[in-house]
Amino acid sequence: MSVPRLEPGALRPRRGRPPTPGLRERILRAAAVIFARRDYHEVQMDDVVQASGVGKGTLYRYFPSKRELYLAVMFEGIERLRAELEAAVATDEPPARKIRHIVHRTLAYFWDRRFFFSLIHRNEYRGGGEARAWLRHREALSRLVQHTLEGAMAARHLRRVNTRIATEMLFGMMRGVNRYRAEGDRLDDLVTAVVGVFMRGVGTPTGCRIVEQPCTSSARHLPRGSGSVASA
Repeated sequence: MSVPRLEPGALRPRRGRPPTPGLRERILRAAAVIFARRDYHEVQMDDVVQASGVGKGTLYRYFPSKRELYLAVMFEGIERLRAELEAAVATDEPPARKIRHIVHRTLAYFWDRRFFFSLIHRNEYRGGGEARAWLRHREALSRLVQHTLEGAMAARHLRRVNTRIATEMLFGMMRGVNRYRAEGDRLDDLVTAVVGVFMRGVGTPTGCRIVEQPCTSSARHLPRGSGSVASA
């Protein structure tokens, strides 16, 4: 798969007439629906023009390339995902159950967005504008997960481990199963597999028993195999 190069400063605002309030968000909403339904390479900028109801010149003034539009959609969605995860781990549920919520909501968001990692991974440490933006979002997600693991460790749902490394392990597992999942794999089954392997590696017997109990939270009501997380 050919991955577009990342250009330094690609996320800087473009010069020209002042932006129309709400227009950028309108374009992003329309593009988000299209990118969630089709592979990246199948999407044409004309599709976004038609769906958003803006002129082609207006679209290119806000987003000069499909790559920039796609990444803007992804970063907006990841920010909403982070807010959802913050809300999910701010509950009174057992810390080990919160780990399952993190895995479920993260895999659900990226379910239909696997190309994002192909686009970002090869350029993650080259210093381009998009790569720096992704690393900022990733750092915020890492802190949230690490804090959750620390809470689970304090509750004796995890063994005494380096939570920074454990966070990277969990990220790696989620990224791997999403990237290489087979047709017919179900979201809930993959969530159970990831959480099970992770907890049997770093969890205590108490923590493992908690995550194996039936889930009663709103997370179980997310659509199976859906890439949508609260309209992200």
